[in-house]
Amino acid sequence: MKNIIIITILLTLSSCMVSQKTFDEKCCKMEAEISELKSKCNSIDMKEQLLRQAIHDLQIKNDTIK
Repeated sequence: MKNIIIITILLTLSSCMVSQKTFDEKCCKMEAEISELKSKCNSIDMKEQLLRQAIHDLQIKNDTIK
């Protein structure tokens, strides 16, 4: 009886370790994706800001020409 309990505990612990490993791997992948998406978002924000400034400059230039 004692052996069965020990075997059950060992199997439970080993399955938890496998699950934890898989979870950690998925977390690392998701963190990498999040970092990549944040970087893309920052570059898009910068492009938007530059485009807004260019539009503003063109509007001012257009107003001075009129």
